[in-house]
This record gives sequence, structure tokens and C-alpha cells, in this order.
Amino acid sequence: MTIAKPIRACLNGFALLAAAAIITVAFVPEGNLHCDEPYLVEKSPDGHWTLTVCGRPMFFAMPGSGSDAPGWIVLRDENGAIRGVSDLGMLQLYGGAVSGSKLEWSNDRVTRRMVLDLPLDRATNLLERWWTDRIWRLRALAGLTPDDDALR
Repeated sequence: MTIAKPIRACLNGFALLAAAAIITVAFVPEGNLHCDEPYLVEKSPDGHWTLTVCGRPMFFAMPGSGSDAPGWIVLRDENGAIRGVSDLGMLQLYGGAVSGSKLEWSNDRVTRRMVLDLPLDRATNLLERWWTDRIWRLRALAGLTPDDDALR
């Protein structure tokens, strides 16, 4: 009987931890991934995907250095669910990464040389769409998204 109490306490702790993880994923905020004034919005040729470049606030900036602000590149499906996020070191890098480079949409990826490379994964059901949206929000909040530094 003395072993049953530690096992029960361990199981209760595990259940509490699992519940906290589920609540965290379920209620993670969209935060800066939803921007009221996007830097740029681009739609895929087939109209199923939207790529939004959003700025993130800087704590200190000199006058005229607004385009030096960091940002997010957010990929959304036709239902508005987040399907990918990439960290952008400076907003101006999106427009001036390589002169003449443009956003390239293929059947399975969206790329822009030296800036962005995200897969185009369609959700097969509503639960998968919701789960992926929440995981990308959590990854962005924790700073665990791919960034443009890896592509340069």
C-alpha cells in the first residue's frame, strides 16, 4: 500500500502536466503573427495560399530605421489557418534580398531566394488544420521558427 501513494501522486502529476500542455496549445495567442498593417501580402497563383510579411515591434529604433525592424513571414491557407512561419531578421531583407528575385510558388513549396523556404502542406481535416495553426503559434512565441539566416 505504501507504493500505491507515490504511483498515484506521479500519475496525478503527469495528468496535471498533460492538461497544462493541452491548455497551452489550445489557447496560445496569435500575437504578432496577426498584424493589422502588414508590410506586404502576396497570394499564390491558385488563390489557396496567402503569404503575409508582418513587422515586429522594436524596443529602440533611430528615426528612419523602421524597415530595420524584425518581422514574420506567415503562410496561411484559404481558411486563414497558419500553415508556416519564418522569422525575418529585417523587413527590408524581404524586398532587397537579391535584386530581381521574386516569390516562387510550386506545387509543394513557396520560396524566395535567401529569405524564405516553406512547404505547402494542405490540411486533410479540420483537426489537423487547427492543430498545425496552434503549433506554429506556439513555435513563433517560443522563437522556434526557421529564419532567413539559414538561407544566406
